[in-house]
Amino acid sequence: MSPSEGPEHKLFAHLFRNYSSESRPVTNASHPVVVNFAISLNQLLDLDEKNQVLTTSVWIYEQWRDENLVWRPKSFDGQRLLMIPASSIWLPDIFIFNTAGDSIDGFVNVSGSKVVVQHSGRVRWMVPLIVNSACAVDVTYFPYDQQVCEVKFGSWIYDLSQLDLRLSVKDPDLHYYVMNSEYDLVNVSLTRDVLNGSCCPGEGYHAMVNLCIHLKRKSLYYDYIVIAPTIMLCVLTLASFLLPCHRGEKIAIGLTVFLTLYVLQLRIADNVPDTNSTPILGVFLFVVMTFNCISLIMATIVMNIKKRGDEKQCPDVPKWLLFLCHRILSRIVCTRYLWKDEIPVPEEKHDGTDNHRCLDNRHYSSVRTDDPATYEPRSASHSASHVLQQLQSSVARQRKRLLFPGTTDDVHHAREKTPPERVAVPGLRMFHMKRQWFFVAEVVDKFAFLIYLVTMSFTILMILYIVPVYMRDR
Repeated sequence: MSPSEGPEHKLFAHLFRNYSSESRPVTNASHPVVVNFAISLNQLLDLDEKNQVLTTSVWIYEQWRDENLVWRPKSFDGQRLLMIPASSIWLPDIFIFNTAGDSIDGFVNVSGSKVVVQHSGRVRWMVPLIVNSACAVDVTYFPYDQQVCEVKFGSWIYDLSQLDLRLSVKDPDLHYYVMNSEYDLVNVSLTRDVLNGSCCPGEGYHAMVNLCIHLKRKSLYYDYIVIAPTIMLCVLTLASFLLPCHRGEKIAIGLTVFLTLYVLQLRIADNVPDTNSTPILGVFLFVVMTFNCISLIMATIVMNIKKRGDEKQCPDVPKWLLFLCHRILSRIVCTRYLWKDEIPVPEEKHDGTDNHRCLDNRHYSSVRTDDPATYEPRSASHSASHVLQQLQSSVARQRKRLLFPGTTDDVHHAREKTPPERVAVPGLRMFHMKRQWFFVAEVVDKFAFLIYLVTMSFTILMILYIVPVYMRDR
């Protein structure tokens, strides 16, 4: 041996003269190699919800006793420690059982790493590692979800009688942990389990160490990018109800809102796995899109009702529809039918006569002569000019009350009611039917607005407030 060789070189040559890295470093084959395991979590790099892969940066600490690497420090100038390449000695075959991703090699090992060997045979090995592990992601409450992922470490081939994996500390080291921009670290823990031989290729029981990582998503990004625009679109849809019911811009606004919501739905679909569980944000967008479609359908129905009244020969309003709007829906939406008096319009005449027959409300609409001065009993002595003048005066007052309800003259005539006089008004029946169609369109449009407002308020309160509070308190 050359005199220029140092104590480390002499010690290395002494230890590895007959050393074999293929067999366990024990002198008695019935004794297991006890490996003390610890881990330091440095950073959560990514959680791929689509592929359900968790990527973390960790440092793994392993210690065991190699009975073939024992020496007396006095024989080597007091040398107590020796740093040697990890590939030169026997290493525990610790494997990540739920490894995932592109990396096929799931063993805890790094090429070029070194180990520290003490004179008592105690070996310390620290491995910096990027771990890709499978994680079952539950996106039901996305973006207010919490994920629990595990990384499972254990010997690939040695059972408990050959290699005993134990925890040197109860909790992982977080001194060097770097905060993640998307997730908050709620809790992290280490546990040790003993599993039967079905988990691993080797026979017998195997010791397994589980690294449990509890994560909570930061929802502020989705609040601003997805939820806030969706609520604004809901408000825009509500504002479209303020447009006149015959305006076609309501349909254009509804279609624009629907397409925007569909784009947001596609954005969410790109970030969640293809599973049967639907995220609550997706449910919220689906509900908003459904109500938006219903609002489009209702706008189309209201425009169709209004169009009926615009026709020159408009049909009669169905009795059930008029009763529903006048007696029930109008009270809900606080809309009053301003024209209560009916104007009888004869549908038939007496044979060869000019006198009109006063029928009941099923065949006539009626106009009441509110001005006592114009009320006179009908008699044969009335001239045709006097009847025409009375008719024109009554029609003029009726039109004024239609255009300017609640005027002073209207109140004055209402106070000085006179016995009703049914006057035949040919041609005003069509005007009365148009009023009914317009009234039905207005009531239906207000009722649709009220339903949309109540349901969307309840949906936003339930999905965006109650559910996050429930998840935060879990």
